[in-house]
Amino acid sequence: MELTGFGWLPWRYAVIAAVILLALMVAARSIPRLQPSARVLGEVALILGLYAAWQYAGSLSVGGFDQADDAGLFLASLVEWLRWPSEAALQEQVLGNEALVAAADSFYAGVHAPVFVITLVWVLVFHRRDWPFVRTTVVLTTAMCLLIQFKPVAPPRLLPQLGIVDTALENGRSVYAAIPGANQFSAMPSVHIAWAAAVALIVIVCARTPWRWLAVAYPLTTLWVVVVTGNHFLIDGVVAIALLGVAVAVTLGIPSQRPERLAHVFEPRVDSEPTAVSR
Repeated sequence: MELTGFGWLPWRYAVIAAVILLALMVAARSIPRLQPSARVLGEVALILGLYAAWQYAGSLSVGGFDQADDAGLFLASLVEWLRWPSEAALQEQVLGNEALVAAADSFYAGVHAPVFVITLVWVLVFHRRDWPFVRTTVVLTTAMCLLIQFKPVAPPRLLPQLGIVDTALENGRSVYAAIPGANQFSAMPSVHIAWAAAVALIVIVCARTPWRWLAVAYPLTTLWVVVVTGNHFLIDGVVAIALLGVAVAVTLGIPSQRPERLAHVFEPRVDSEPTAVSR
């Protein structure tokens, strides 16, 4: 199968699209009836900028790639010390099922970025009041992930000692083979998991249906996918979710960024008992 990088827009194209949208935003601001549209254009440009930053950061690193293997093996030993299931054992359960492996590799390549962007646009269009919370949380989470990723860490599939198969490379679905110069050593933490967990959080906070809790299945599925395809250690996902938690805590600490559903939690309590009048 020949892969053309579906779902993975090159960062240069994302930057060009963001610049075009910013130009349109500036033009729309001069027309009063188009000012609401100008705000939307600016926010979509921000989304594209975030995506471009993630893609571009994947080509950068601080420190030598010769240390990436040692860092990856350290994470493998940490997972073993924690007595978590090994990535090799989890992958072994699916290796005999070609259809399941193909589905996991296709999910990894084609679902991650589109679902994230669609979710952000959904909030921007239908839940505008919650957008500040979503935007700030996503920006902080992505920024923290990208800062940590400057330290090269090899994914399990690039560590032969672990006996983990690079399933996507074997069946022709590797996004890294399809994108020249892609950095394969930015495995810690997993942005796949960070954004998937952010999607679930956004749906739970913004949606009004009781079915919104089913969104939790998305990051759980993504965690399974990134592990069985050999792209991440379990701990990569745990750290990503922890960073999302830190971002949420910071965002909720800013009154103007709090989502509509949680605003009442932070409102000061008003004593309902009448105050005695002194004479």
